[in-house]
Amino acid sequence: MVIASGMKKIVLFLLLGTLWSCDNKQISNENFNTIAPTAFAEKMTEEGMVLIDVRTEDEFEEGHLEGAIQHDYYETESFKAFLAGLDKSKTYMIYCRSGGRSGTTLDMMAQMGFSKVYNLDGGITAWKAAQLPVAP
Repeated sequence: MVIASGMKKIVLFLLLGTLWSCDNKQISNENFNTIAPTAFAEKMTEEGMVLIDVRTEDEFEEGHLEGAIQHDYYETESFKAFLAGLDKSKTYMIYCRSGGRSGTTLDMMAQMGFSKVYNLDGGITAWKAAQLPVAP
């Protein structure tokens, strides 16, 4: 019984360690960062940046940021191919509904070798809460 109990604790410890190490931690540095809506709005005015909405088409049609191109994060293979076809030297601004999908996209783009990617903290939900403009 003692061995079984001790073994359970070891297995549990290893399982938890594995889960923590696999956690999707967002990369945060000056070139890959999640930023507040007002800072995001300011950065959007920079020349040459590309704005990407990673929500579904239906979500996009409910309202989006002016000038955004839409590509559905949930269309996994198509989405990965879309990202792979982008110019890695450009600056990208990405957002979704609440920041989850775009946060994961930020990590993906960093791993793919992009040079600058910014994620909207809290997504379009936070953008609207900050009373910033949304295109119909």
